[in-house]
Amino acid sequence: MKSYKVLSLILTAMMFMLSIGCSNSASNNPAASESPASASTAEPDAPSSNLEGSVVFWSMWSDTEPQAKVIQGAVEQFKKANPNVTVDLKFTGRDLNKLIKPALDGGQQIDIFEGDPAVTMDTVKDHLLKLDEYLSEPAVGMEGKTVQESILPSLMDWTKSLSVKAGLEEGFYALPQQPFAVLFFYNKEVYEKAGITSPPATWEQFMEYNERIKQAGVAPITFDDAYRDLFIGGYLSSAMGNEWVDQLVNDKTGEMWKDPIVLQFAKDMLLMKENGYFSTKLAGSKYPAAQQDLVLGQSAAYLNGTWLPNEVAATAGPDFKWGSFQFPTVPNGNGKGGTQELTFGAQALMLNKNSSNKAAAIELVKYLIGKNAQSEMVKQAQAIPATVDTEWPPALAEAAVAIDNAKINAPWGFGINNSADFSKGMIVPVFMELVTGKLSADDYVNKMSSEAKKFYGSN
Repeated sequence: MKSYKVLSLILTAMMFMLSIGCSNSASNNPAASESPASASTAEPDAPSSNLEGSVVFWSMWSDTEPQAKVIQGAVEQFKKANPNVTVDLKFTGRDLNKLIKPALDGGQQIDIFEGDPAVTMDTVKDHLLKLDEYLSEPAVGMEGKTVQESILPSLMDWTKSLSVKAGLEEGFYALPQQPFAVLFFYNKEVYEKAGITSPPATWEQFMEYNERIKQAGVAPITFDDAYRDLFIGGYLSSAMGNEWVDQLVNDKTGEMWKDPIVLQFAKDMLLMKENGYFSTKLAGSKYPAAQQDLVLGQSAAYLNGTWLPNEVAATAGPDFKWGSFQFPTVPNGNGKGGTQELTFGAQALMLNKNSSNKAAAIELVKYLIGKNAQSEMVKQAQAIPATVDTEWPPALAEAAVAIDNAKINAPWGFGINNSADFSKGMIVPVFMELVTGKLSADDYVNKMSSEAKKFYGSN
């Protein structure tokens, strides 16, 4: 028995000496300290490499939101695996969009920050770190997959496409963390009571379903002041594609507003109003009133983002039956719209190219987009996971079909906001005049054409 104990002590000593040798070798190797490739493992809590120093991370969430709780959990896992790294985590809330550029311009130490790269990337492009060289490193929590292989391909393609638009060298400057898509969300229980067992695919079917729902005693469609633009852009983009919508809102002559599809749009909106398909609350509906009407059964469908089920979870309760569908295909279009287009994207993580601790920052990002963190986003925030092979929340299961099938990524509002001042100041207000019955279809067309000329100074 004593000989076995001696042998055990000898083996332990040999393993200890071997670990010291490996550690010294790694610490004397500049490449090992710069690249944390060996740090990522299949298990988030496994010991990591010899990373040290500090990392400053500014998050766009408030500390009371479920997304913040998930982020905190991922940071704690990172710190367990990297005990020599301190993380300064700051929850700025939505003010991050206003704060990040002045902070970076002023040289403040911020290693990681998050936001919508479609909005942020152009603003802070001079500070962004190109991430291509890190994408072949092992992903955290997804054995056998690299970072790039672990993220939904449609999201990676989208983030790459943003680089050239921002005036950067083509590549990856953001890693998707919390995806979203814009869809109609509907109350399945209301639909089922109206005898509807599947969502509409075409405008004709959409109108037929609206009539059934109205007959069942529920307002078929609702929206509020925060999302009125989506209905305008959704219709026109479904018919003509978002590039055509972009041309429309930027047409300085106003002549495009006389296109037959605009008159068709106006007539269809008036028909919906006259038939009682819009909620009677539309005119004065202020966010978040419409989404509460939806989950309380006072309306049946609402064009919004995939964050909706989480925002109304307290009111809807765990048994609410969510459904979703893309904007129905509008007839008489040019063939460039339809369901091949979808407004989708993600909140994403971006890194400061002037970070003094890129190795640790990259490693923390890999935990934030790792399988465990993304699974927790599903559980705690009813969010779409950014990682492949991760089960979606039941409330968003139908949204997965739309994202998988999407071939064209449409901008927010399907292009109707591409001239933001014109959209906010004229397109949306005149639309509200139309859907509340203050304008005829012809009057709508003439007014929009005239207002476009005035806005752009063409007369």
